[in-house]
Amino acid sequence: MKRYIDVLYKCPLFKGKEKNEILDILSLTNHKINDYNKNEFIFRAHETPVYIGVILDGSIEFQNNLKSGKYYNVLYKKKGEVFGGAVVLSDSPIYKFDVIGKTKCTLLLIHKQSVQNILFRDLTISKNIISLFSKSVMLLTKKIELFSYSSIQQKIAYCLLTNISSEENNIIHLPYSKKAWAEHINVSRSSLSRELKKLSDSGIIKVKNKVIKVSDKEELEKILDDM
Repeated sequence: MKRYIDVLYKCPLFKGKEKNEILDILSLTNHKINDYNKNEFIFRAHETPVYIGVILDGSIEFQNNLKSGKYYNVLYKKKGEVFGGAVVLSDSPIYKFDVIGKTKCTLLLIHKQSVQNILFRDLTISKNIISLFSKSVMLLTKKIELFSYSSIQQKIAYCLLTNISSEENNIIHLPYSKKAWAEHINVSRSSLSRELKKLSDSGIIKVKNKVIKVSDKEELEKILDDM
């Protein structure tokens, strides 16, 4: 476990805890560390989850697989992030989505009973978990709103406008590649690039690698209103 302590120290689940405290907490839990390959199933939809996970290396994604054979990516999580907590501690503990390895990954899986024991005796961890649940709800709400838009340009506009408020001078630094962005909004990479070029040619945005400058915020807002 010590080899992953730097990752755990930065993990929001253990915010406010020193490294030795984290090791002490985990020493009292029923946990395991598992490795998964890219595209390998970690949990399947409709399974009853018994673990809260921390991504020690790599990344995972949540997929909604439709009966038609198509699927769309609900969200993805990367190294240092937490998953599964809200489902494990809910009254209806059933996974709604498949969880797979987006890349080769290593996960810390803590049994739900151990998590519940920690909640009763550690106020800091309790507050951290509540905060994580709140952020998860907000992310899913944004995802639902994203998919309420029909056109690719509307989805792009929504992504940019929801990130623009925290950036200076209307400049957005994408935290992921265009390929990952395309997966996030459930379109092909070529379609995303084509629509970004149209927006750029129209003078609404300027794109340079992972940096996007919004030149005309009002026009982006008009695109969202055109439903």
